[in-house]
Amino acid sequence: MRHSPHSRSLLISITLLGSLALAACGGGATPSGAAGASGDANPRTQTLIIAENEPPATFDPVQADNSTVDEVVIPAYDTLIRYEGDTLTPSVATEWAFAADGTGLDLTLRDDVTFHDGTKLTAADVQFTLDRIARLKIGVASLMSAYDSATVTDDTHLTIKLKQPYSPFPAALTRVYLLNSKLVQANAGGDDGQAWLAANDAGSGPYRLAGYTANQEAKFTKYEGYWGGFTGQAKDVVFRYLPQAATQKAALQSGDIDIAMDIDPNDWAGMESSGFTVNKADTNVQLYVFFKMKDSAVANKALREAIAYAYDYDQHVTAILKGAGKKAVGVLPSTMSCFDSTVPQPGRDPEKAKSILAAAGLKDVKLTMTYLKATAEMEQAATLLQSNLAEIGITLNLEAITYPQYVEKLKTNATTPDLGMIYAFPPYPDPDSVLYLLFDSKFINNGQNNGGYHNPEVDKLVEGAQQKTGLDERCAAYKTAQQTIAADFPSINMSNPQYVTVLRAGLDGYTYQPSHHQTVDVYKIKLG
Repeated sequence: MRHSPHSRSLLISITLLGSLALAACGGGATPSGAAGASGDANPRTQTLIIAENEPPATFDPVQADNSTVDEVVIPAYDTLIRYEGDTLTPSVATEWAFAADGTGLDLTLRDDVTFHDGTKLTAADVQFTLDRIARLKIGVASLMSAYDSATVTDDTHLTIKLKQPYSPFPAALTRVYLLNSKLVQANAGGDDGQAWLAANDAGSGPYRLAGYTANQEAKFTKYEGYWGGFTGQAKDVVFRYLPQAATQKAALQSGDIDIAMDIDPNDWAGMESSGFTVNKADTNVQLYVFFKMKDSAVANKALREAIAYAYDYDQHVTAILKGAGKKAVGVLPSTMSCFDSTVPQPGRDPEKAKSILAAAGLKDVKLTMTYLKATAEMEQAATLLQSNLAEIGITLNLEAITYPQYVEKLKTNATTPDLGMIYAFPPYPDPDSVLYLLFDSKFINNGQNNGGYHNPEVDKLVEGAQQKTGLDERCAAYKTAQQTIAADFPSINMSNPQYVTVLRAGLDGYTYQPSHHQTVDVYKIKLG
């Protein structure tokens, strides 16, 4: 997850070492002024430059549940399976099939994949990658809780054993980036290679990490041995970290960058009329405010309900999102399968909110809410909620923090804020990625259950759905879970925003990826 539909958020990060020049496996970046791949003396014409508002906390793929990390991992690493839209498709794995009892998954691998140092990728590397995630128990491990072990048959075949039947497991594998086991083991240190991978690349993807200057830019260069080949992609790729929307706009207009994902909504129309492409895509992302469910004033359900009825959801869509999105209905995005449109969703009703407070004997309530800095939708939504609550007699203090600070706060109930505004970026387009990861009690203080919500009925429903193979059966459980969660009011479901990307003319192949929100699949883009 990340700050915004144009920012990120996920739990657990590794601090990168200061300003680094990273020598990636296989060589360094193209020197400034060198000829491009086509012989063009101007390397800018062979370079794709993408503006981002937040640098990654690490380059270690184990942390790729965080979109800042996911974005810089995608160019350098392969996965076994990947999403094309909402469809699972082959990548390094050409075939996969569940055992009859659902507790095993047999995979067949390509035999022509090499890492950036020329080493051949084999089933042993897949096994190492999966085992390392299970050992570390951080980042994408929250998606892999059903993993038990892997058995290698030969270089291109292995079987994954699961602790219990888990139908979303192939979807979870789309966030498992395959590591060069020998290289990582040679640099394991005392932390299973985390410190080394924070600043180095051990992948087999189309680009290899060529350099990083902290808080400024990350550079990648083409890996000529990539099994997928190249047909018009950039020779070099740069992620440039420009936190301000105005700076991104100026850089796009001057030609210093090619893609920006944080342009102010007020500028979209003007840029489109000036020849830029403004790509608006529906997403599985929602903006929530999670209530602290224990040892807080908002542990009182009546207070949570009153707050939910105080918020102006219509103003959020029209004034904050500028129409690029819609109101949320319950906790599951409407774009996902098993979405229940009948879930009760509060609308703005200040008088009802006041009556709920009066009936519960609540007055002079003072609360604190955290939100993430430099995130336009959050900043404006936080101010709007503060104003709406003042109308019903609730004082809301606002605390702007960074994502790492938010992660730290969630590690214990004592430091969890009364209200925490955050986006959920589902890592795969399956209801499990929301209802399980955000609302199952096993992730309290240890994952993405942001407010410490605990309802045994919901746990039973979402965990039971994982073991069913039929979509109708799964949907029945998920719809009941949605209704149950809504009745508990553990969150304010604020919005389901679109994702807006602004691109210069001449780029071809950009597609928003619902399963990798706030990222760019640079390999798909052709330069023009």
